[in-house]
Amino acid sequence: MKIVDRLLNRSEEVAFRELERIAQDNGLRVFAKTRLSDVIAKGHAHLSQREFDYFTRSHCDYVVTDDVYRPVMVVEYDGPFHVDARQQERDRIKNALLREAGLGLLRINDRHVTKSYRGMSVLRWIIEVTELMKIFDEGQRSGQIPLDEPFDPSAFDSIGDGPRFPYWLSAPATQSFHAFFKTLDPTVPHGWSSFTGRDIEGTACRLSCLYFNDHILWAKTAVRRQDLVFPHYDLLDEIDGCELGERLARFRRGDIQAATKAEFRRIFDHFCEKYSPHPTHSSGAFPFEIVWDGKDGLRYR
Repeated sequence: MKIVDRLLNRSEEVAFRELERIAQDNGLRVFAKTRLSDVIAKGHAHLSQREFDYFTRSHCDYVVTDDVYRPVMVVEYDGPFHVDARQQERDRIKNALLREAGLGLLRINDRHVTKSYRGMSVLRWIIEVTELMKIFDEGQRSGQIPLDEPFDPSAFDSIGDGPRFPYWLSAPATQSFHAFFKTLDPTVPHGWSSFTGRDIEGTACRLSCLYFNDHILWAKTAVRRQDLVFPHYDLLDEIDGCELGERLARFRRGDIQAATKAEFRRIFDHFCEKYSPHPTHSSGAFPFEIVWDGKDGLRYR
């Protein structure tokens, strides 16, 4: 017997440090390597032998609680071993047990922690917006917020010295699109469009493009299905806008070239085949004449 070298590996430590910062800033607490049976109670639930064994022997990577230590959500770091069939089966059991208990589960990878937009990690955006949504929903239930008012993370302003509208991650990108279009000949067709769909596994994906001078800059972004109630389409919208903004910046620096209409046509066709998308944003011209309806979806005119 000996003491283990590290309780967390390097990647898990990076995620834990970010969770600690998020928790401290939002009146929450975070714990690592907590037994699943200490987070949810079996009660009268009927479990198979395999489920019971997993329930009693497994742990949660991270548990986020409120200030009185009531669990708010579980965060799992999915490293490279989570592509293994046996590990995926364990993941499905954990998903099901936490879903049955009514506790949200967020599965993350390195990009949730290391990639930032306007100085904010995706992990921070998800946790803070999820908590804001709970406050918003309570405000609607209590009559303080009109029931017909939609929840819009980008509309929340900051308190203190932080950037305005901190959850509107794509604000600088949106401004850059409009500024770029102003540099073009106004008689030349140009526009900004996006389309969103899901694959057979429930992963939401968005394809967006800037069209100008018969050339296209495009970005494709996906957000996996989660067992956590949060505005994932808003997150998809923000990240995709940021990614398209980065591509525009690289194009204007001369680092990349824009796609031709023929090249983008192949990308667009493959996206439509895989995700059965619908239009989610349209401003100005699009490279092709298309129509969409709820029955037949997107098709060329």
